[in-house]
This record gives sequence, structure tokens and C-alpha cells, in this order.
Amino acid sequence: MRLILGSAQFGFRYGLKKTKINRKEFKKINKILKYNSLTYFDTAINYGSSQKRIGTLNIKKKIITKIKIPSKKPKNLKRWYYQILLRTLKELKVKKLYGLLFHDTSDVFKNKELLNIILESKKKKLVSKVGISVYDKFEIEKVLKIWKPDIIQIPLNIFDQRFLKNNFLKKINQHKIQIHVRSCFLNGLLLEKHMKIGKIASKNKFKEFVSWCKLKNINQLTACIHFVKRIKYVHALIVGFNNSKQLDEILYSFKKKIILVPDEFDIKEKKVIDPRKWKIN
Repeated sequence: MRLILGSAQFGFRYGLKKTKINRKEFKKINKILKYNSLTYFDTAINYGSSQKRIGTLNIKKKIITKIKIPSKKPKNLKRWYYQILLRTLKELKVKKLYGLLFHDTSDVFKNKELLNIILESKKKKLVSKVGISVYDKFEIEKVLKIWKPDIIQIPLNIFDQRFLKNNFLKKINQHKIQIHVRSCFLNGLLLEKHMKIGKIASKNKFKEFVSWCKLKNINQLTACIHFVKRIKYVHALIVGFNNSKQLDEILYSFKKKIILVPDEFDIKEKKVIDPRKWKIN
């Protein structure tokens, strides 16, 4: 399994604690990246200054970024796309993207022209792989009826286990599609000691998870990483981090032999597992 570094915090305040990485921490992170030969980054065109900051890193870079058509559709979609793509390559200081994902799968259906334009840029070797970023299983099923992406990025963690049901990942893998997992820490919620969202049943599950970590003498960050790391058919794990210390901890945990984390902490409450629906108490 490959480790990919999430970069939302490079560009704006993100996650449960709304953290943005400052200049001092960014320099420390740069040193860690060089020392550990980390090259894969996950970003997005609308992640503020994220792409520009990644471009300043003096290391080899393989970038996966995401694109979304603005609410007011451009008159000339092709021109708009290539302007965005070339600006992105310039900001990142790379000659081509490792991956370009649709940030919103509705763009695949509403604007099939864009899909064809992006696939054309793949033929021109400006993009290596084209894919989608999803929130729900039905999005994948719908897309696969018209097109086979190279990469599918999904949310998956100790609480959110929807994509593990009914051998769903195995079915995706049969199409020879790379499966990338995001939201490993559920936007930082799974690293907290107390949960401030959700119903009582969900909060009890959270307490059980924290208690299990204490019983096994492992921290919550390590448990989150190894829950995903043990899952077959996952090609890459995307992790965000708030500072250089947390990045060091992630790298240390990722290198450990697999720790078996049970799947008994599954939560179905959408108001918990989907950060878009969060209402902090």
C-alpha cells in the first residue's frame, strides 16, 4: 500500500480543528519529505494555495489533483480546462499529473464533453490517470455504466465502513481500478478523546474505540492507519496532518507491522461519518 500525503492544510484551514500549516512548520515538513523520499501528494484546484506550496518543495513530485466545473459553466469548456490544467502544472512545477479526478461525479454525467477532453489530455501525456472522488457507493455504480476510471478515491475509516460491505472493493478491483482511501482519521475526529457530534449510540461507539486503544496500548492514530492498511484491494492511503510532529507520527505508524484492528466500531449515522453534515455541539 502506498502512502499519499493530503495537502488541504497547505492551502486553507481544514479539518475538525480548522488547521492551516504555517511557514515554519512547512519548512520542517519539507525536510521530512526529503529524508523519507515521499513523492505522492493529493490536492485539489480549489484547495487555496495548496498547489503553489507543493510546487515550492524541492523534491520529486507525483500529484493527484481534483477538478470541478464552476456553477456557471464556461462557454468554451475545452479552453477553460486546458487553462486550468496548464496553470496547475505550472504551480506544481511538474510536466504532467499522476492523476486527475472529478471532484464531483455529477460532472461526469452533466458534461460528458469534459470527460472526453480530459481523456484527450491523457493521450497527450499531460495526465497519467483519470478518476473520480466519491462519497457514496451508488456514485461508483453509476459511473461504471459509462466509463472505467483508472482511480477511485473513497472515504473509509474505523467508523465509516460502507465500502467494505458485500465485497464491494473486490468488485471494483476486478475492473483493475486503483482504490485510494481518504478520511482515514475522519477529518481528525477519530484522533480526539471525546466526540462532540452524533447521537448517544455513536458516542458510545467512540468511547469503545478509545477504550480499545488504551487496552491494546496503541494510540488512536496508529489504530486508524492500520485499520485501513490491513484491507485488501486498497492501493493507496491518503493522510492529512496538522504539523510536522503529526507527520512524523504517521510515518512511524505506517512502517509498523500490521496491527489487527477490529471492525466492531462501524457507525451508520450519516451525521457522523459524513463531515459535510457535521454540526459541532
